[in-house]
Amino acid sequence: MNERIEKKRRVNVFDMIIIVVVIAIVIGTYAFTHREKALETKILRYSLELVECPEGFSQKIQVGDRLTDNVKNYHMGTVTSVEARPSVRLGEDKINGNVIESVIEGKETVILVVEANVVETASDFKVDGNYVVKAGKDIAVKGNGYAGKGYILTIGR
Repeated sequence: MNERIEKKRRVNVFDMIIIVVVIAIVIGTYAFTHREKALETKILRYSLELVECPEGFSQKIQVGDRLTDNVKNYHMGTVTSVEARPSVRLGEDKINGNVIESVIEGKETVILVVEANVVETASDFKVDGNYVVKAGKDIAVKGNGYAGKGYILTIGR
């Protein structure tokens, strides 16, 4: 009787083949259902405003520089144009009660136009699938030898 019990417990070649086939089917099904879909990329141009930068800051930025998000190190795109303006701060005229603009000495505002390959979803644009581009978003950007803070101004296709 002990011989019969031992024979039933042994694994034979047919059992091994069935196990291998079942594992192959499970792996194939998982790979087929969990693959990433190829997403279409588009070229997007958007503008950034870097505020209250030191005077001469814009001269460090060159067309063709690759920009990176200074917080999460995501690629943001490539600079296509640079423009510098005097830095202006809004204030209140205490006498008349009006809002006035005052130029900040030794500071400049830099406007950058950036071009990037993005994937468009229903609610946003993502550069390289990571960095989200939305108008009005606060940014911290760095390039080769410079860094600044500001906002995304406009988005154009």
